[in-house]
Amino acid sequence: MSAGTNICRVLLAAGCLCFPFMLARADTNAPATDIATNSPTATTPQPPSDAERFFTQYTKAVQLVRQNGRQEASIIMDLLWRNLSSSPWLEIALLKHAELNELRNPQVAMDDYDLLRKRVQNAPYFQGTTEHAAVFRAALLGTVARGIDRIHILRIRDALDRYRARYFQYPESLVKLSIFNYIDMGDIYTSSGRLIHYTPTGQQFTPAISYQRFDLESLPPEPFYVTSPKIDGTRVDEKTNKYAAILLAPDRIDFQSVVEGQTLAGYFVAAVDRGGAIVCTPERVLVLLPPS
Repeated sequence: MSAGTNICRVLLAAGCLCFPFMLARADTNAPATDIATNSPTATTPQPPSDAERFFTQYTKAVQLVRQNGRQEASIIMDLLWRNLSSSPWLEIALLKHAELNELRNPQVAMDDYDLLRKRVQNAPYFQGTTEHAAVFRAALLGTVARGIDRIHILRIRDALDRYRARYFQYPESLVKLSIFNYIDMGDIYTSSGRLIHYTPTGQQFTPAISYQRFDLESLPPEPFYVTSPKIDGTRVDEKTNKYAAILLAPDRIDFQSVVEGQTLAGYFVAAVDRGGAIVCTPERVLVLLPPS
């Protein structure tokens, strides 16, 4: 089977081919009947909200990643953010597309992060007073900064490997690595303008001083999907008539029902819908999916 056929199958499965995201809710009851004419009355299905679209397509992408189908998952997430129209769902989809591509296609991820930062800094939603908009703004900007820093560190490691292959040692500093044109000067700094920590080690005298090892600042990768905090499902809260998430925070033994605006073990519950929940920290935006 050709690669093109595989991609078409992915698009069809995601509902993204020809008619992007025109998803219809299943109707389990018989259609209503007009008594006068004894014929079914015409009903117009309500289009899914951006939150429903996001969780539906993100769930499919997670399933593909679990099956080692990262390329197909990337296609779904790319189509998803391009077809969403409201904040913050568009920006969260773009963020997850970036995180998915950091290792296999860092330039795509960098382009995503750059676009995402510009959207958060300029889109009206993040400048207004909409509920939780300020939380999303801070969390997205913090997440973008860490993503850019991770890519810079990856580029530094690659440049150091190429430098050593040429000179059989590591440079005395990252500035020298850049001066020798192994990396752009901007890539040796964090997104906040701080020089990334690098220390050459393993001194040898052969006959001049050379460095055979190094210590480099590191940041853990951000997984495309998380299993902690754990979510058991969502339900309609009787008091607020809004969706509540049933969450189990790290180091806790009991699930708790939380609604938007609450904080659980340092995680701010920023959004809850039928398909899952979004929780934030100052530097992370996490999507929680109920067990399938």
